[in-house]
Amino acid sequence: MKVFTTCLTFLLLTHSTFASKVVAVVAVVGEVTGNAFYSESGKTKPLTAGTHLSAQAEIFTEVGTQVSLNDYYDHIYHLSGGGHLVIHNNLIELKEGYLWVKSLAYDELRGPLRINTANSIVEVTEGEAIVSFDTYSGKTQALAVKGDFLFKNSLLENFMTILAEGQFSFIHNEHEQGRPRKPTPIGYSSFQKITSLFKGVEPGEDSRAINQKTRMAHLPPATKKVVKRQVASVKVNDSFEQALSVKRQGHQVGFEAEQEAGKITVRKLRDPASVKAHQGMVKNFYQQKIDKMLTPKPKKKWHPSYNKGSNVSIRIFGAKKSARVPASVKKAYRPSYMEVKPGAKKAKSRTPASIGGMGPSLNTGNSSFESELVDQYKNQMRHDKEVNDLIDQLRSVDMDYKKDY
Repeated sequence: MKVFTTCLTFLLLTHSTFASKVVAVVAVVGEVTGNAFYSESGKTKPLTAGTHLSAQAEIFTEVGTQVSLNDYYDHIYHLSGGGHLVIHNNLIELKEGYLWVKSLAYDELRGPLRINTANSIVEVTEGEAIVSFDTYSGKTQALAVKGDFLFKNSLLENFMTILAEGQFSFIHNEHEQGRPRKPTPIGYSSFQKITSLFKGVEPGEDSRAINQKTRMAHLPPATKKVVKRQVASVKVNDSFEQALSVKRQGHQVGFEAEQEAGKITVRKLRDPASVKAHQGMVKNFYQQKIDKMLTPKPKKKWHPSYNKGSNVSIRIFGAKKSARVPASVKKAYRPSYMEVKPGAKKAKSRTPASIGGMGPSLNTGNSSFESELVDQYKNQMRHDKEVNDLIDQLRSVDMDYKKDY
């Protein structure tokens, strides 16, 4: 009884140890170009094609080296030179370098593949993405090659963005407090520089840089499925297209095509002649419109029009202003004594002394007294006659004054 118990315990321990070893393997190396190493259980060994990697295994690559591996969840990884990563169960921890991830399928039970760096998280569902991390600057960059991915800060997961196909972004702790930069479409030259780091890897192709035999050797037989690519034009699913293909193969193209299952009648919806005639009518219609638009309009001669006022002010110079008396105002009445009769002498009006001559006008022919008075007046004049004439001339020049007016 003791012997049986001891054997049973030994078998259970052996089975559990074997099962633990089988479960611990999470990835298989497909191809190694250059010198690469992996650290597992405290031991560092050279990395070669076909190596089984368990959880928490670390991979190191030298400059110019490239490592391709795949896990059992339809994920393919390409690590460029100078890279360092830690592989987990459906999780990759990228510590340095560039990593090209290809997710061929998405399992809702396991969730999306997570690629963690020191300050970011990239969740890959199905598609391709390139993730890089620089330890010196602490900058994480992500590029969506195919499909949409979630890119967020590992410390503050509410800082996140969605990368669409062909867009890239980065996370830096000093840029906007660690928020991902707004996704930007990548240029052709930049895309060529990034993809040139991975030799033999092309978008959408998963078998060029991986040893297919090594990859399929560790999978169950049911999963070994060889997919053959066919030309899209060879496979025909539509019955109408099949009928047309049968018609084209015959010697004469008619309106009917016979098959083994029965008879298929193909009718043309449009007659080529009527379609051509309709196109000609449409072309002529628009041509007439264009000709009418291009025809120059006749020029009209300008004629002045006085229907509306121009509101232009007119100023007349040299004409006397005459105040027009309204028609309602009657002519002023003049008394009879003010009317001048024809042939009557006009009354003389007295002229001011300042306008006429200063000397008195006396009749000296009647008395000796008057003649003597005039002589005395001439002798007592303030100025001589010549001086008075000069004064009169000066006055006439200065004041437009004329003595004889």
